[in-house]
Amino acid sequence: MNRMYTAIPQCLSALALALLLSSCFLSPYKLEVRQGNYLDEEMLMMLKPDMTKDQVTFILGTPLVIDPLTPNNWNYVYLAGAAGNVNRERTIVVVFEQDRLNRLEGDVTIDGWTGQ
Repeated sequence: MNRMYTAIPQCLSALALALLLSSCFLSPYKLEVRQGNYLDEEMLMMLKPDMTKDQVTFILGTPLVIDPLTPNNWNYVYLAGAAGNVNRERTIVVVFEQDRLNRLEGDVTIDGWTGQ
């Protein structure tokens, strides 16, 4: 009877040790994070100089950031990556003058629009 009482704690402690050691090798699943506006070359090619803000919004969607200090610069940012390791994939700034599209800045590689 005495051996049974000592075997149970030994089994439980071995089980606890095995669970503790196995948890060291597990890593939590990290979701893929995609935020912002994904803009492809086809969307950017639709933009023409002197377009209105409404026309640009129709093509590109609502910008991620409109700075109150520079309301004529619309920032379209696209972020992607695993949680904890998110990288900026692309940044495009649409610049308006007198509420008309003037130029594009950032990661633009389309003829007619030069990234600055």
